[in-house]
Amino acid sequence: MSRAGCFALGILGLALTVFALAPPAGSEASAVQDAKKTAWDGNRTTPAHLIPLRDENDEPIIPTETDPLPYSARFTCGPCHDYKTIQGGWHFGAMTATKSGRPGEPWIRLDPKTGTVLPLSYRKWAGSYDPRAIGLTAWDFTMLFGRHLPGGGPAESSDEEVLAQPEARWNVSGKAEANCLACHNKSARQDPSEWAKQILRENLRWAATAAGGVAEVGGMASRLKETWDVYDGPNLDDHEWAVVPSVKYRTADFDSKHRYFFDLNYQPSDDRCLACHSVSPKDEAQWSADADVHSTAGLNCADCHRNDLGHAIVRGYEGEAAETGNRTAGSFTCRGCHLGENEAGEKSVVPGRLGAPYPKHTGLPLVHFKRLACTVCHSGPKPKEGFTRVRTSRANRLGIYGVAKWSTDLPAVIEPVYTEDARHKISPNRLVWPAFWAKMSGKDVVPLKPEDVEAAAGDFLKPEERIARVLVALSQIMAEDETPVLVSGRFVFAPNVDGGIDASERAGAKADTPALWGIRKGADVLALVPEFDPAAADKDPAVETRFLEFLQALGTVAGAPGQPVIVVKKTFYRLVDGFLDMSEAPTELSEASGPGWLAEGKFLPLGSDFDLRTVTAKAGTEQTLTEEQVALVLGALVRSGENADYVYISGGRMFRLGKDGKLASKSDAAAEPVTWPLAHNVRPAQQSLGWKGCTDCHSGGSDFFFTKLRGTGPLLTANVEKRSAASFMGLGGLFQRFFGLSFITRPLFKVILTVCAIVIGSLVFLAGLLLLGRLAGFLEKR
Repeated sequence: MSRAGCFALGILGLALTVFALAPPAGSEASAVQDAKKTAWDGNRTTPAHLIPLRDENDEPIIPTETDPLPYSARFTCGPCHDYKTIQGGWHFGAMTATKSGRPGEPWIRLDPKTGTVLPLSYRKWAGSYDPRAIGLTAWDFTMLFGRHLPGGGPAESSDEEVLAQPEARWNVSGKAEANCLACHNKSARQDPSEWAKQILRENLRWAATAAGGVAEVGGMASRLKETWDVYDGPNLDDHEWAVVPSVKYRTADFDSKHRYFFDLNYQPSDDRCLACHSVSPKDEAQWSADADVHSTAGLNCADCHRNDLGHAIVRGYEGEAAETGNRTAGSFTCRGCHLGENEAGEKSVVPGRLGAPYPKHTGLPLVHFKRLACTVCHSGPKPKEGFTRVRTSRANRLGIYGVAKWSTDLPAVIEPVYTEDARHKISPNRLVWPAFWAKMSGKDVVPLKPEDVEAAAGDFLKPEERIARVLVALSQIMAEDETPVLVSGRFVFAPNVDGGIDASERAGAKADTPALWGIRKGADVLALVPEFDPAAADKDPAVETRFLEFLQALGTVAGAPGQPVIVVKKTFYRLVDGFLDMSEAPTELSEASGPGWLAEGKFLPLGSDFDLRTVTAKAGTEQTLTEEQVALVLGALVRSGENADYVYISGGRMFRLGKDGKLASKSDAAAEPVTWPLAHNVRPAQQSLGWKGCTDCHSGGSDFFFTKLRGTGPLLTANVEKRSAASFMGLGGLFQRFFGLSFITRPLFKVILTVCAIVIGSLVFLAGLLLLGRLAGFLEKR
């Protein structure tokens, strides 16, 4: 049957179904039926989900039909689960939420090229910027972070928002609805990596179908013209590049009535949560990583982080019950579950949920309970010198697997940083230092989009690209055992498979080693232009043949500043009509030597001094900008047209050009680090702070109070903020140091006090005996 016939039958079937299932007349009867539909009948099992699939037009899906559409969660799950109610859940409703709750992890816009590490959130959290306020549309946000979005929210923009975003491609890609399978699919087919790939391909409407293993999805919407529509069907003119997304359902999973079996969990498994919420120390081996103590005890994430159909997840922090009106949430804080207390210390919540033990805390002074959150002693890595650097799924793109490497080391996330929270309790946090370009609007700092910065900066941000283009071009004519390289300072730069450059340190090399373009063979590096006398009668013709190859390769470099040339002992080699031409170098080029470019009669080195200086300075570091680059880009922004003051923020400092044209820095509120509380991993009791005694925290050199944190960022500079752990807590470091030193002499004080107590006790005892003796003598005399 044709697609049009199927469509007509679908409409007819839908009309009959709607008529047959129509609720009683009147809004009250409809509301009663909806309430009955969502009410729990008390059975603790999950019903079998053998259900018909429906597409985004609420049409039934026939898996064997030609060019079927992907399934729609809205219309497939909607008959039993109210989709609009789910849309307001914690994971989907950030754009429309009226309450922000306790700060959580922001989304971080990372762009190494422009040195951008910008925290973003639709919720009003301190230090995070609203994506809409900096010019990011819902489409932009989805393309940046859709890899770890569960669908819905910005990925499912309203029709009004779609019309307001003419540059977006919603018409081609469709919308990514709230993906029920991302959390509730029990099947091992559920693949978060496939979801990320489909989002990158702009296959939004197809992503849930592919990631859930419901069907095989091919094609890429990102390669289609913006005028393409899902009902246009396959692209008959292109079967290789601009291939239309297609769906091939697994027919074996359907029954004879075209119903599909979903293997679901009512309560999501931990794997589903950890796909987006994993946190691990950087460079830690997988085999050595320990799970949260609750997980080893058999608890799942969703045992505590519960929700009803509204998907308002219980986050488990003190004060949440009062903020949300969900009184049950008070039972799932550390204090509520283990002590049966609310945030005010009142015994008003149900203790011992899920068999939680009651901690004794024998000998622990009560001031610790008043000033510290439970997580200070029990959660996250223990304090150490320099803190612990971790990577998170969302910030560092973890958990996406394939041939290409998705994960990144940047941004640098640090933990545990102890700060005072809204309840005036010290709690552990994760921390990231923001870095971004901004325009000053009065006293307000307005971040700039990386694309705008790059456009204004021109070539100042591209030294690595220019050197890479040269090395990649030369690699075309190298033998199998040869690699073109640039030697500069202590480093050797070689092209990589991504078209960039990798730097490796040379043992024993000096920092002032001049630049050399060469060829690496094994462990040796030979000069690209060897010692050679063009005027010699017995010169090796193979050398000039190699020169011809070099010049031909360099002629393919995109954006080259001139014609490729090689100068050897005042002899000038270049290509003329495709042939090698050798002539005497002009007088003005007599001092030139080696490979380079001829531009307007001037000899330019193959790599400019700026490019060589910049890439050499950053080699072996994580930084992507130098102070020289920042100064040049700030100048370029000023010249871009707007009469405004521009700044760059990195490492806890704000940088701007002074009146003398030099770069200056200062502290500023906009450069303050962004923090959010951590609760996991919870450590076993024997690994908690204080288990070994008071000196775990209270000593003269305690890492808890005195470890130092340096501001990190993309800028290579010594001008960064330096702070102690105590300063983040708002405590005086000098007092804490003296107080900590007192614990060294406390054992001696205890001995002295014990001796004094014995002496005083002995004297009192003797005085008592004398008194009794006198009393006894007095009684005898009477």
